[in-house]
Amino acid sequence: MKKALSLLAAAVLIMGWSIPSYAGNPYASGNIGIVWFDNLNGVESDYENRDYSIDASLDSGISLTGAVGCDMGDTRVEAEIGYQTNDAVSAEVLDDNGILEDGPWEWGGDVSLTTFMFNGYYDIALMESGLEFFLTAGVGGAFYSFDDVGDINDDRYRGTTNGSTWAYQLGAGLALPVGDNLIVDARYRYFDTAEFTTEDDFDAFDDVAMNLDISSHSALVGLRYNF
Repeated sequence: MKKALSLLAAAVLIMGWSIPSYAGNPYASGNIGIVWFDNLNGVESDYENRDYSIDASLDSGISLTGAVGCDMGDTRVEAEIGYQTNDAVSAEVLDDNGILEDGPWEWGGDVSLTTFMFNGYYDIALMESGLEFFLTAGVGGAFYSFDDVGDINDDRYRGTTNGSTWAYQLGAGLALPVGDNLIVDARYRYFDTAEFTTEDDFDAFDDVAMNLDISSHSALVGLRYNF
């Protein structure tokens, strides 16, 4: 499923970039909203000896994006920088069959992502008022950070680590002009990173390297200004 979504994201981007940029108008945009991270499921990086996984749940948090792009009528392309963060809430250990083996423990700390994405859009006019429905997809990179994450009652199992990985996102929303050059939009976005491996000295995972990815769901509102 994730492979198919990645191919869809690439297809939208190719479609957008294939149209000459000189045919469009530049714009800048910004969005803010609420983000929900899916549970983090860390699996031992040595699959041959796997005997457990760590499942960590996260609270809702904040998501911010800013972008510059080019509007070519029905399609748009843009470069985007974003930030999203959630608080760690709890974690538990599961065996090979997904059965609770230990925990849950009360966790704390922040899990955050700083992202750099290239996005493509397809706009569909709905009403004469200018209301549009849009689809979007993007690919790029993410810098992840686990800041003081782990068991809040035992500092031996709490630590900080960071790194980078590839990522993609898909979304849909509505956009409505509110002035000659100003457009307000509301959107849903699904975001997912490629699988990465944590450092083997990360205390939150008991000094065991874990394979995991970070995925999230966001509800965003924003403004776009056409120059």
